[in-house]
Amino acid sequence: MSPENQDPEGFDQDRFGRTLTIVGVLLCLGFGVVFARVAQLQTDPGDALRVHVDDRTSRRLQEGRRGDILDRRGRPLASSVLGQRLFVDPAALKPPYGELFQDIARITGDPVDSIAQRIVARVERNDARAQQGRPPIRYVSVGPILTDAQLEAARRLDHPAVHIENRPVRRVLSDDSLAPIVGLVGADNTGLAGIERMHERALDSSPGYLDYIRDAQGRAMWVEASGYLPARSGENVFLTIDEVIQQIALEELERGVERADAAGGRVIIVDPSNGEILAMGDTERAVEGLLEPPSRDGAPVQLDPGARYRTINSGEGEAISPALARNRCVEDVYEPGSTFKPFMWAVVTEAGRADPNEVLDTHDGVWRTPFGRRIEDVIQLDEMSWAEVLVNSSNIGMVQGVSRVSFDELRQAVLRFGFGSRTRIGLPGESPGIVTPRGRWGDYTQSSLASGYEIAVTPLQMVRAFSCFARQGDDAGTLPTLELTASMERSAPSPFKERVLQHWIAVLTREQMVHVAERMNSRILDVYPEEPVLDYTFFGKSGTAEIPRPDGRGYFDNQYNSSFIAGAPFRSPRIVVLVVIDDPGPHTKRVRQHYGSWVAGPVVRRITQRTLEYMGVPGDRRAAIADADEG
Repeated sequence: MSPENQDPEGFDQDRFGRTLTIVGVLLCLGFGVVFARVAQLQTDPGDALRVHVDDRTSRRLQEGRRGDILDRRGRPLASSVLGQRLFVDPAALKPPYGELFQDIARITGDPVDSIAQRIVARVERNDARAQQGRPPIRYVSVGPILTDAQLEAARRLDHPAVHIENRPVRRVLSDDSLAPIVGLVGADNTGLAGIERMHERALDSSPGYLDYIRDAQGRAMWVEASGYLPARSGENVFLTIDEVIQQIALEELERGVERADAAGGRVIIVDPSNGEILAMGDTERAVEGLLEPPSRDGAPVQLDPGARYRTINSGEGEAISPALARNRCVEDVYEPGSTFKPFMWAVVTEAGRADPNEVLDTHDGVWRTPFGRRIEDVIQLDEMSWAEVLVNSSNIGMVQGVSRVSFDELRQAVLRFGFGSRTRIGLPGESPGIVTPRGRWGDYTQSSLASGYEIAVTPLQMVRAFSCFARQGDDAGTLPTLELTASMERSAPSPFKERVLQHWIAVLTREQMVHVAERMNSRILDVYPEEPVLDYTFFGKSGTAEIPRPDGRGYFDNQYNSSFIAGAPFRSPRIVVLVVIDDPGPHTKRVRQHYGSWVAGPVVRRITQRTLEYMGVPGDRRAAIADADEG
């Protein structure tokens, strides 16, 4: 040691510096070991300590929001909101439990036994978990989403084991007419029916969470970066339905059903260019004195010819939820009657078996076929051109024309239009309809089809098939793919191009149907002058068919399905509208106004006028009539 490094009192500065350095290094190493141990305990505490760490870790779940279901213009049809529900912390319960369970039952409306069974089972499991050194179960949900009154009662309960949590609640914001389409979700927020189920993957959300460490008093201390996962919201699904057009359609349908004293009605509106369904719904009306029809499994029953029988199968689902009601536009079939004649007329014309100008002998309205079947016309004339056969809806003329087509040709044409097969729109319970098998096809089938009998169709199939007459340009004569969901950007025509008729045949048939619609229009205005004057020219066809008995033994006496199907405007069709009036009342038969042109035609007129006005489509009436006359 040099003398200059030693102070007068003998203090060694070098030794002191080395000592401080050693102490500092040792302290750093110690702190490093401590921090490493803390990190190791955080990431992998080991089995012995894990239970204690887990006991101090809390997870706060963050619910993702389920996607909304919107109409084509972005109006919400079904949306998720927050509701409140009770849950119980079994670890905080102290016996006796009876009075608490009774209080919970009074608030939620659930049976006491059910509540007690769920909670006591968790308490017993907690006892077993405690013996295993495992943390207790802290959550048992009880009861449904609370109403405002129930929520207030729950808050007054003020029990340390009973808590209120926020839960997502699905609200259908549209009216009940759309409920079977929108569908519903279950208690776990999963789609059970309709669009909610069809698009579950897109609508569904995934929860997030936040993990944090608590101190001994339960206060949050810190959150690890890896302890947070954000919730993911579901995607919105847009329907092709327009809520305003849906409202127009249902208002006018209910008005028409009431005017006709009918048991119910169905309506569909579709954009023929791309197959998008703009409105779809049905309604039923309470009618006094209806008798229950004989069942298929029962013994043969002679019906009372003066009685009126129930003809609509409502099902039982609606009593549970409007979303479970039968969608009769999709599930229930009917015989289309004369609305089927445009398809038959087009097939015969395209095959070259009849020319529009050819004159047929219609026998003053009464005729027997070569195989002995009696055929009658409503409009009784001694002769009609093939074009007039469609305009006048002549059964005699149609049977004569259709008889010129072979059985195989006609059956294949019916199948080609999509009858006998589902549209695959995706809604549950869709019926494929009924087409007579080839093995049972004969002269009676051939003559029945000419007038829309011996075939059962859904309204959905009818609007798809009729759209072939309403499509424009090269698409005329092709079928669209029906769509129920769409994006806000979608406007292109449907790429589906299954051709069922030549272009010129589809246009020619459309031109004939303008005269059908004009005749109905003039008649309605003469009888009901309060009906609106149309700004649009439409083309269409009426139909009236007896309602078959459910036991398969013929038809009900004087009970009919009366319908009208139309496209508009004539020059450039934007919509196809089908209205079916189920079982018009007895007074309509007495005055011979139970036909489709009388009861369903006015409904189609009003829907067409209001819908095209709403869509901003310019009127075409004068120019379109001139074009049809020239054609």
